[in-house]
Amino acid sequence: MEDELEGVNESRKISMMHTAEHIFFKALEKQVKTLKLDKIKLDENESSLFVMAENLDWETVFKAEEEANRIIKENRKVNAHETTKADIGKFPGLRIKLERIEGENVRVVEVEGHDFSACSGKHCESTAEVKNILITKFRKSANGYEIRFKVDAEEEIFRLARTARRALEALGTEQEKVIPTINNLKADVESLKKAMKSQKLETKEEIVGGLCFVSGVFEGMDKRLLIDKASELIKEKTIICFINKADTMQVLIMCSSDSGKDASAIVNALNEKLGGKGGGKQNFAMCSVNEGNADKALNAVKEIIS
Repeated sequence: MEDELEGVNESRKISMMHTAEHIFFKALEKQVKTLKLDKIKLDENESSLFVMAENLDWETVFKAEEEANRIIKENRKVNAHETTKADIGKFPGLRIKLERIEGENVRVVEVEGHDFSACSGKHCESTAEVKNILITKFRKSANGYEIRFKVDAEEEIFRLARTARRALEALGTEQEKVIPTINNLKADVESLKKAMKSQKLETKEEIVGGLCFVSGVFEGMDKRLLIDKASELIKEKTIICFINKADTMQVLIMCSSDSGKDASAIVNALNEKLGGKGGGKQNFAMCSVNEGNADKALNAVKEIIS
């Protein structure tokens, strides 16, 4: 399997990572029979295992992580065997890609009672030397899935535990109810977004400085919704100004490319006029101003573009 290996050096931590990879991959393979190895990227701090499978989820990864840590804790021997291609049949379940091995000699690394893999890299002498394995990230990759992991990760585990306990307090729930609580909150947010999108956003259109000036004043509106609405309304020789009364007065400016106006310049001038902060680009900019009267903020924008 050495041909799938990338970025390897000969440090002790790399040996721990390499050994952990053998243990974890086999544990995952037991869960997912169609699992195939794409490549391995070893690093002293955090390593990556790239695998191909029809379907993979966190629960399956967690089961493999639990199995791998059990084997690590059992302090099993890690043995290296020198053999030939003709004799590889004596290693049951051997993971090997014969076409990638030059010559007749094969080096087989055995994790006692768990895994046989053709590999030329350095490994620990026993599984206990790995200390533990922690899966830090699991996500889709170009060819399948990337699984990131750390070894000897006690400090990282405690950091995650601290974060988890704070999250429990913030969510006001118990450990076994965290995921349902988060899913409920996500559903509530989506419902609110749909409700806000269903609201009719009243706007006014007039001519200011020879340009079409579209304006609207809103109360606590979602910023993304206002940006989407402005994008729908922008047309030739148009400036859009939306004012959103939230914790602070937010001003959104959008300029068409043929308006001859710069949204960031308008916002900068508004910041000076009304004591605000923010910025953006030529076609789109936003700021928050100290002025609490929406009509005064709107008139200030009109003065700037006139």
